[in-house]
Amino acid sequence: MKADFCWVEETKDQTPFTLKRKRSFKSKKLEFIGWGSRPLIEFLQSIGKDTNREYSRHEVNAMVIDYVHSNNLLNPQKKKRILCDERLRTLFGKKSIPRIKVYELLEKHFIENQDESEEENSSSEEDADEETGILIISKEIKTSIHHKKKPQEAPKSCFAALNSENIKLLYLKRSLVQDLLKNQEGFDDKLVGSIVRIKSDPYDFLQKNSHQLQQVTSVKKTVGPVNACMETYLQLSNWLRDAPISLLSDDDFTPEECEDLRERVKAGLLKRPTLVDFELKAHVLHEDITKHWINREIALLQRRINHANEKGRRREYPLLFKLL
Repeated sequence: MKADFCWVEETKDQTPFTLKRKRSFKSKKLEFIGWGSRPLIEFLQSIGKDTNREYSRHEVNAMVIDYVHSNNLLNPQKKKRILCDERLRTLFGKKSIPRIKVYELLEKHFIENQDESEEENSSSEEDADEETGILIISKEIKTSIHHKKKPQEAPKSCFAALNSENIKLLYLKRSLVQDLLKNQEGFDDKLVGSIVRIKSDPYDFLQKNSHQLQQVTSVKKTVGPVNACMETYLQLSNWLRDAPISLLSDDDFTPEECEDLRERVKAGLLKRPTLVDFELKAHVLHEDITKHWINREIALLQRRINHANEKGRRREYPLLFKLL
């Protein structure tokens, strides 16, 4: 008998022993309409979204969170849980869900994720004889599943660490963005992928910080309503509204805001940057960030010199300043 199989036999004197194993219960197969499942498409249509356009999982996640806040669906006792109304119950199939799990629960509703999940389910099936109670598990199948899953897991080293030192390499203050805007050539390429600081949404009850760090996903130019001039707006990750440059912060970010950024990446609300993309973007922005920092330091030094000179003159001619 081959060692690759484990047999469990039925005996007369005792109840048949069954080898315990984890069973992955398949949920009801979803029906897809184009790029998304029927429940997802119907949910988006019910909140007025154009489903002819294909949305990313990050965008849909932001829409769901915005819908939750707009309809006060956060649990009053447990702010981290969402109380699903009829629309969300149809989408997620649950009465309540953790807010942090929304992104993960949306995965199965995108057709692009179906091929991979079906392949894993089919490769993990095991042969069982229901009539005799004999369970057969092949080690070869287990081994093939193990090797098949390995290449899908990206090594941790391929992602950039989101610490303050790394974020500084991509962080653009408002005054620097305004300087870059003066030279339209290459402006979009420099902004997309950079990190900016913006005031937190006042309706986001879970946000503890007054400001938060966001990644720029695209640049949008529109004609202004007042002076008919072109105005530039930034589209930010997990941010539903377009942000004008005037709303960006010109101050340094805090360690708490760095931690908040890491938590949102862990929750799947923001895309985790790879080391390669991070290095490329840092290389593109290095010269501009360095020049901007030097100019600010020179201006700060000049103000301190002027202030010191002013204090010196006051000490030398105290009566003159009293008369003035």
